[in-house]
Amino acid sequence: MRSRHLMRVLLLHHDDDFLGSWARQHWDSVIDLGRAPKSLYDERSAALGCPVFSIFDLAVEVEDLQIWRHLLEPGMGRVVDRLGIDWWDVISVILQPELQDVRLALRLAEKLKGCRTLVASRPSVTAEAVRLQLGIPLQVMHRELRKRLLRSVLRRGSALANLGFEQLLQVVYDKYDPHYRWRRKLAGGPMQSSAQSWKWRSEEKWEPLVLLPTAYSNVTKTALSYAEILPGQKFLLVFARESAAVSPIPSNVETASLAGFATKGCDKHELQELEASWKQMEQLLEEHPAFRLPVQLRILKKGPRWLRWGLTVRDAWIRVLETRPVVGCLSGDDSNPYTRIPLLLAEQRGISAVACHHGALDCGMAYKNLRFSNYLAKGEMERDYLERICGVDAGRIRIGAASSPPRENASVWSERAPSITFFTEPYETDLWRVEAIYREVLPRLCAAARGSGKTVVLKLHPFESARQRLRLVKRVLSEGDRKLVSLTDAPLSREIFQHTWCAVTVESTVAFECASVGIPAFLCGWLRHAYAGYAPQYVRFGVGRMLEFPDDLLRIPDMLRAIIPNSDTACRLVQAISPEALSEVLCQPQASGLRSVCKSAMFKGGEARV
Repeated sequence: MRSRHLMRVLLLHHDDDFLGSWARQHWDSVIDLGRAPKSLYDERSAALGCPVFSIFDLAVEVEDLQIWRHLLEPGMGRVVDRLGIDWWDVISVILQPELQDVRLALRLAEKLKGCRTLVASRPSVTAEAVRLQLGIPLQVMHRELRKRLLRSVLRRGSALANLGFEQLLQVVYDKYDPHYRWRRKLAGGPMQSSAQSWKWRSEEKWEPLVLLPTAYSNVTKTALSYAEILPGQKFLLVFARESAAVSPIPSNVETASLAGFATKGCDKHELQELEASWKQMEQLLEEHPAFRLPVQLRILKKGPRWLRWGLTVRDAWIRVLETRPVVGCLSGDDSNPYTRIPLLLAEQRGISAVACHHGALDCGMAYKNLRFSNYLAKGEMERDYLERICGVDAGRIRIGAASSPPRENASVWSERAPSITFFTEPYETDLWRVEAIYREVLPRLCAAARGSGKTVVLKLHPFESARQRLRLVKRVLSEGDRKLVSLTDAPLSREIFQHTWCAVTVESTVAFECASVGIPAFLCGWLRHAYAGYAPQYVRFGVGRMLEFPDDLLRIPDMLRAIIPNSDTACRLVQAISPEALSEVLCQPQASGLRSVCKSAMFKGGEARV
């Protein structure tokens, strides 16, 4: 593609398909702002008579992650609250994906030099960034207002139809009650929100608690698996979001809703000071080459909105710490503000602040400001990724997984297992065109299954909608293939593993879990994350076989026996932490005076001071 010939270029928004009115126009190049398999771009290139590719083809795996810790440093220490929490530290993690999109847009603009007509199917930050960098007008294809409204209503209606009642309720809470105004009243006070009534309040029966903050069910399950290792230690599991609740709950775990600790409002004077500091930081960052365009595009203007919400969440966590005798904090997701803020507060108070990750790997560790005393890595694969890819200091990493007793690294694989299990993922979060993935993968899996006398099971991720995925399966498969396929959204269980002849996924954590119990896994490498480097790390430690092309799926029966994990592989992936080591990490001797601080913070007249 030679830039001087690019007279007309279309930037196709990831929510738009290739069959719109733009398909009838002449283009010199079409760039998808979403992602799809190469087969779709080859097909569209032939149909449109011009090159078609994804902007994510310009991403540089791993390297594009590693630069961000350095790039985010200039904003550190400039928006700090009265408790010492750096709000750029919290909010920059939320903004990083959008900031990365701008860097990708700059890379695209370099390839489009010489473009005379730049068109976007709809407005987007990426399209605007390309326009600003090229210094040319951007034409946006406007549809009739009536058609746009109808399309928007239909899209929203379809999304709502895919949600169950509890999922829909959580969406309502997240959107319309982020400050817990409704839920605070429903939850009652801190004492009413407790699921168990332990007698820890008296001076004589002071029972230290380890705080387990959570906002998602996967984080909850990880936290509870650690709590089960120490049955004699009391834990406090606090749900920041209702959908994080799971059952059953171990007897040594008290549960509460963060809404029950929320206050009526944050300190307006403090908020104003922080907003002023944020504005000053924006002005400073605008002079930095990496932030010139993000400031122009008003990406950093989102900060004050996050500040207002963040102070509400912070104050609720303060109340948890001031009304409960917390001696340690274990966060299974230190990227999400809901579960990062309590870790920061614990650090500020001299409480043991411990992080881990609910998945196999966390690419965010490459750019996050590391605010924990210890990080619990599940095994050698995660430790290696943290040190080699993310640059985490080895001295802060403790190997210690919370192995699930039913699996305990024992192989469950059997030649007689009936199914090829396709462990799917919420591909939309990475802007993938999901139907194109299903059209490419499922028919080939059905062919491999039919030739081996097996069936195909789609095991959905908790974020996926069973209704929507079932409709998708019906669209992409023939009647004969549909008879081979079943779908489940049941929680991952030993029974699912026992029925799995082999696993197929892109880079789901489940590949790691399959390998730990002896099940061979195949990774659709051509669909992997643009930046994270998860799939290559899996291969480095024997977690499955990387498939480079779609037709490799047809060869699964021939390749399977050669990649069955052995016990050595499992041992390197998961190394269980001992109760003694976990107790040492979570309940280290605290700073002088902490015990008396915790005691004095316990209810004076039933109310905590915030």
